[in-house]
Amino acid sequence: MAKQHEHDFDKLRRVATKYYNETNYCAVIAVAAAAKVAFGKAYRTMQKLGRPDRKGTPHHVYEKALRKFGYRLAPCKVPMGKTLVSAKKKCPKKGTFLILTHRHITCIRDGEMVDWAADTNSRKRIIWVRAVIKDNLKEN
Repeated sequence: MAKQHEHDFDKLRRVATKYYNETNYCAVIAVAAAAKVAFGKAYRTMQKLGRPDRKGTPHHVYEKALRKFGYRLAPCKVPMGKTLVSAKKKCPKKGTFLILTHRHITCIRDGEMVDWAADTNSRKRIIWVRAVIKDNLKEN
């Protein structure tokens, strides 16, 4: 069984900047946190799927990366509000969710936001919320 990683945003940010000289890595952190894999594994997988270095990540890249790690995105049936602040407050304490805002994506896993916005009152408007579901059909 593969090692499951616990994630702290500050540690992931340090790895991204120190070892990968990376910027605009919110999707890599979101995938790493959602799939419980190391930043480097998420980074290399997304790079192979077409994520450009130091630029934003197209939606299809992080969706394919999650499928490679054995997860899929499903519509969220829990109302999370309209901003990251409200999502942080209303999010269930169990489960993993990806939240897309304008030019940003974040992960909330078991009620904890793995993102710079966790310690702020970010008013970024939510575009969509998806539940991250373990899928038995892992892509190669």
